[in-house]
This record gives sequence, structure tokens and C-alpha cells, in this order.
Amino acid sequence: ELESAAMADDGPNPELIDFTRRFWVGTVLSIPLLVFTMGPYLGFEQVRDIFGERPTLWIELVLGTPVVWWCGWPFMVRGWNSFRTWKLNMFSLISMGVLAAWLFSVVAVLMPDIFPDGFRDEEGHVGVYFEAAAVIVTLVLLGQVMELRAREGTGKAIRALLDMAAK
Repeated sequence: ELESAAMADDGPNPELIDFTRRFWVGTVLSIPLLVFTMGPYLGFEQVRDIFGERPTLWIELVLGTPVVWWCGWPFMVRGWNSFRTWKLNMFSLISMGVLAAWLFSVVAVLMPDIFPDGFRDEEGHVGVYFEAAAVIVTLVLLGQVMELRAREGTGKAIRALLDMAAK
């Protein structure tokens, strides 16, 4: 059984190709999110002033949403299935945390007036967490890509060892 599975020539792993694509899209969209969000903490206070605070929040929404919903879709499906079957796992936590950050942020952008003063900063703006959701998805994708590559390498090594075995 192991030998027949190891001998099969699978070709490129479609899941690895898909996750690699999702990782790179997530990376490209997450970097500007990080610049907008972390720039002021690194001494670049003017980065949010380029567009203004409200337009910057909308830009963050536009950048973060595809990362959460397209790049993170495999995790959302796995998370949903884990809750549906009550077999909770890592994807339960990832999907719950990412969705909580994204939903809170969307409400903060669309309806900021519903939040009490304790949720606001000195300028009266409600904080959003699109970058947290996007970075979590992107980092988990990186981990999945690394795991799939390692698994592919292990499979190739097993095939090579079985090819060396006496027939």
C-alpha cells in the first residue's frame, strides 16, 4: 500500500500551487495594510495623512477583504466544517479570530457612531483590525505552503528509496 502510494507519479501538487498563489496575493495586499497600520508606530505618522483617516479606513477594507475571503477561504471552509462536526482544531481558531477581527472592522468602518467612547482613540476614531486578519491569513498560508513543500519532498525521498530497493 505504501509502495503503491509512493510510486504514483502525482506531478505538481494542485493544493500547493493554489496555496502558493493565495499566499502571494495575501502578501501583496497585506504589506500596504501593514504600512498604513504600523507606520505611525514606527515614526511615519504622516502615512495615514496621505489619504486622510476615513479614506485610509476604506482602503484598508478594500485591501483586507480579499485576503480574508479569497486567500483565507480554505481556512474558513475547514473552520466551518470543524464547528459543524464539533471536531474543533486549529482552523476553528483561525477562522473564528480572523472573522471576528474582520467583522468588527467592517462595522467600525460602516457604522462608527454605534461604538461608545471607550472604543475611540484621541482623535475619536474607532480602531480597525484588517491588518491583523490579513497577516494571520497570510502567515498561516505560509505555514501551509511550507508544510506542503516538506510533504512533497518527503514523498520524493520515499519514492527514491523504494526505487533503490531490490525488486
